[in-house]
Amino acid sequence: MGLGGTAVVVTGLPASGKTTIARALAASLSFAFLDKDDFLERLFEEQGVGSRQHRAGLSRRSDGLFQEAARSHRDVVLVSHWQPRIGPIDTGTPTRRLDETFADIVEVCCPCTPETATERFLSRRRHAGHLDREKDPVAFAEWMRTLAGGYPLAVGALVEVATEDNVDATELANRVKVAFRPRDLPQRREMPSR
Repeated sequence: MGLGGTAVVVTGLPASGKTTIARALAASLSFAFLDKDDFLERLFEEQGVGSRQHRAGLSRRSDGLFQEAARSHRDVVLVSHWQPRIGPIDTGTPTRRLDETFADIVEVCCPCTPETATERFLSRRRHAGHLDREKDPVAFAEWMRTLAGGYPLAVGALVEVATEDNVDATELANRVKVAFRPRDLPQRREMPSR
């Protein structure tokens, strides 16, 4: 599609509630919903579960498929484990092409304590291809503390939502609508002073 359209980019630590928020926002806004993990898990089904190196290769491939799919939508909510603004650079979906693809971007950041996110992450069940069960809980908790300073990403107008509390999806959708700049309104012209 090229430059145009609107994207809601949902960010935060792994297991901070991004996917739950993103699905609710997509429904409330009547936007398409894309989750990078859906692309990755399809590749696990096609290519099988393997080593960390195998998983990393499929993750990079799914980043490309995810971003290509995003370009085909005019209005879309995107969720992924995004590459953090600071901290480790060898993790997460790159954001560098978002501003080349979408005219309007709102970042919905889901701040969450590293402790809460770690607890949620270690108790959730995902596709075996993610290799979550191989993670050392102590090392993973430290990694999450390192990542915590990397969000928000500063990729667009910012709306923060505390996911450790109940979230009103309608109220959040209204906040997101306000954050988008009007795209179909004519430009105001300054009236000459007399």
